[in-house]
Amino acid sequence: MLRLQLPLLAGLLCAASAALAEIVPPCVAPPGTTPLCGIAPAEDIEAASDGRFLFLSTTPGLSDAHHSRLRQLELASGAVRDLPVEIDAEPGWGDRYCAAPPQAIGAHGLHLSRRADGREQLLVVNHQGREAIEFLEPVAVSGGWKAVWRGCVANSQGSLFNDVVGSVDGGFVATAMFELRDMQADPHLEHMLDGRDTGYLMAWWPGATLVRLAHSKAPFPNGIQRSADGRSVWFAAWTGKALWQYDLASHQVTRKVALDFMPDNLSWSADGRLLAAGLPDAATFRDCFVGKREFCPSAVRVVALDPQDGTLAPLYTAAPGVLFGASVALQVGPDLYVGAFTGDRLLRVPDAFAER
Repeated sequence: MLRLQLPLLAGLLCAASAALAEIVPPCVAPPGTTPLCGIAPAEDIEAASDGRFLFLSTTPGLSDAHHSRLRQLELASGAVRDLPVEIDAEPGWGDRYCAAPPQAIGAHGLHLSRRADGREQLLVVNHQGREAIEFLEPVAVSGGWKAVWRGCVANSQGSLFNDVVGSVDGGFVATAMFELRDMQADPHLEHMLDGRDTGYLMAWWPGATLVRLAHSKAPFPNGIQRSADGRSVWFAAWTGKALWQYDLASHQVTRKVALDFMPDNLSWSADGRLLAAGLPDAATFRDCFVGKREFCPSAVRVVALDPQDGTLAPLYTAAPGVLFGASVALQVGPDLYVGAFTGDRLLRVPDAFAER
């Protein structure tokens, strides 16, 4: 999702006055849904390997009420706390010329994977203080997790990352949602959200430089995941209301699957389906963005795509007021967790994946 109120972009928004304090909606949800309220927005979510915690990327929200950072959620208790980050650079993690972050890491898109040596790697899109992909190693500690910063790849090309997916060889492919100059020319998103191409894919491999991938331009590239065979990536064309598949060898978009909503982050289910969550229309988002409405009255859509035959199955829907800015859906055992880019809650849908 769009993270336009981070410090990196504050200058673009200073003309807009702060919205009046909103009344926090009651912590309720439809039958069969459990809300977890009173937390900062969980824009992207990854499941820790111990099965006991979730890693959350926290956004400022549309009213800029929160501090962007990494957090961890204990599944058993529902307790949420910050994920401590220690600095200890290590060769082989990112660009050797990329220095440690100048300030605390913010968090946008996340991707958790295992490197070739079996160690875990958490990639984090960071807009705070610089535009970079931060390479972290999650480490289990008493009562939870910490992360150790190992390296990074900075982006000085004028584009802003949205999400990232790592590879076993230590590289990554990332979505660049737009170029900063285009956002500066359209601060109220009168054109950025109309479905035109605004961004593209970027990639980095060890020993190389960050590059833009040919023929990958798309309408607001958002969440991204790698295919099971590693030969392609799937990414969300947010304002295009579609999921696109891009072949990494031919550098071509090979498939487009139309949706009836704007897909944000993506994840894989246990049975190999691609999960996408999002909100139905750009007009509601634009109104909330311009008005700095933290509790944006947007509906929730979650679907599962079979990448083999292209069929779609609805997983979860909710009317406006249940969640604010749906941005990610993640399978955790039989349950579905749905996060958002604004507001103060996430949703748990028990037994959404239980065999019926």
